Amino acid sequence: MKRTGHRGFTLVEVLIALFILSFVLLSLSATVISVMRATSQSKGMATATILAQDRMESLKNLKFSALASGSDSAMTGNVTYHREWTVSDSDTIKTITVSVGWSDPLSRKVSITTLRGN
Repeated sequence: MKRTGHRGFTLVEVLIALFILSFVLLSLSATVISVMRATSQSKGMATATILAQDRMESLKNLKFSALASGSDSAMTGNVTYHREWTVSDSDTIKTITVSVGWSDPLSRKVSITTLRGN
């Protein structure tokens, strides 16, 4: 019996299609992992910046003579942020620097500085 209309795919065509599909899916998964890592880093940076700004605002609202260096920690989710602020004296101007550090798994740090006059 002779077949006149060949329908379907050969085994080689199916294997080639599966190879191409697996290559595309692996590429997409690597991209997704990179995006997730960048999102996590971005979230950490935003949280650290908010914590630094919050401490800076509270220091700016203190009396000029009450400004002093210090540190504390804040935990957000499962990440601990270490906050440190330094006040450098001058005659009539104080330099306030707030630094926030955290690990995710690399050590990262955000710092902001301002000047405050008497």
